[in-house]
Amino acid sequence: MTNQRVLVTGATGRVGSAVATQLLERGVATRVMVHRSDARSARLAAMGAEIVIADMFDFMQIRAAMDGVDRLYFNAPYHPHVLDSAVAFAVAARRAGVQAIVAMGQWLASPEHPSLMTRQMWFNDKLFELLPDTAHIAIDPGFFADNYLLGMMPVAAQFGILPMPNGAGRNAPPSNEDIARVVVGALLDPHRHDGKAYRPTGPRLLSGADIADAMGEALGRHVRHVDVPPKVFMKAVRANARRLRTDMFFESCLRNYLPETPLGTWEVGGPTTHVRDVAGVEPEDFLTIARRYAAAPECRRTAGNFVRSLAGAIRIAMVPMHRLDKFDHTQQHPQPAHPRFSGESAFWQHEHPAADDRLDDPLAATDTDSARV
Repeated sequence: MTNQRVLVTGATGRVGSAVATQLLERGVATRVMVHRSDARSARLAAMGAEIVIADMFDFMQIRAAMDGVDRLYFNAPYHPHVLDSAVAFAVAARRAGVQAIVAMGQWLASPEHPSLMTRQMWFNDKLFELLPDTAHIAIDPGFFADNYLLGMMPVAAQFGILPMPNGAGRNAPPSNEDIARVVVGALLDPHRHDGKAYRPTGPRLLSGADIADAMGEALGRHVRHVDVPPKVFMKAVRANARRLRTDMFFESCLRNYLPETPLGTWEVGGPTTHVRDVAGVEPEDFLTIARRYAAAPECRRTAGNFVRSLAGAIRIAMVPMHRLDKFDHTQQHPQPAHPRFSGESAFWQHEHPAADDRLDDPLAATDTDSARV
């Protein structure tokens, strides 16, 4: 990848930061786009990254950030106008002569999903596919390991429970680092991967009880899974919105992802071998990932952490769930005439076959849809 420059968006996020770090460790000229200068961007600058402060919805700033860039990692902002951002980047990439775009998407992406973000992520992929003379690789992970561990590990540490609405569904959650490894592999050799859609996963499908057991082993205590109603889970998200850095739009989308686990949507085609196929390494198992989170200060079993967790539990009991239907209506979020969860959608299932013997070598596929395993 001699003399190639990569632009990484969302570079202070958990996956984007890992992408930028891995590129810099390989000696790749890396420009990172951030909202503001802070300790996270300073760390990347110290590693040798070129820092650009820009708004992902401002075309003039995007065009300037794209100047001299050969390859782009597009990590869509979680925003109701995310499609506007994708259009701005597509136009800027076309004018700058960008050779390849690796775009973060969603395993659930479908034009009939009740989540606005998920519908727009489907259109993002289709938009980038239309760019002539530009390689396009889609990275479509499902429910990350981070989604279980970031908010739930302190609760498990203090109370010995994992309260999540999983039902009997299973998932093979990938680490942020493994997702980044697939992104980097695609950026380093985009023409080999052009037209493919990869779904990084962990090595094994896990039930809620399996995930709780791994968290317990990492924490050194017994943890059991408690299958709570989605409404209770959403109350917890609202109560912890500041710590989790979430807003009402995120909550509006999240409530429509929770039913996918009991429907078995994460099990379709999983686990995949895409981390090994693209990055050349075996994916991390959930216990390995959980041990990193267990080392966080908030996961220590101290009197102060217990009191804070207890106060958080009381706050969850007191706050109501946001009126998200009213929020969607007020914000004029459009809805398809017949919204369907991905696990119930014939359209989505056609694009995501459960198994395909032709894909023993995932690079042998000839079109994007058949590469979705």
